[in-house]
Amino acid sequence: MDNGVLVEIRVREKAGEEPLSSKDQKTAEEFIRKYSKNIITKWIKFFVLRQAVKSTTIKTKL
Repeated sequence: MDNGVLVEIRVREKAGEEPLSSKDQKTAEEFIRKYSKNIITKWIKFFVLRQAVKSTTIKTKL
């Protein structure tokens, strides 16, 4: 994030786990780009401000 705008998505490898297929990785990145502001807001509320966060049900396709 830079000035409230998603700049890049970093993908890290995890030992013992297989990476996502290229199709699944593109879908995940598309999801993150679409909901990035909501995701970041909830992370800040939960981890920084120690506030309760309500879950969100997403019913629309990307």
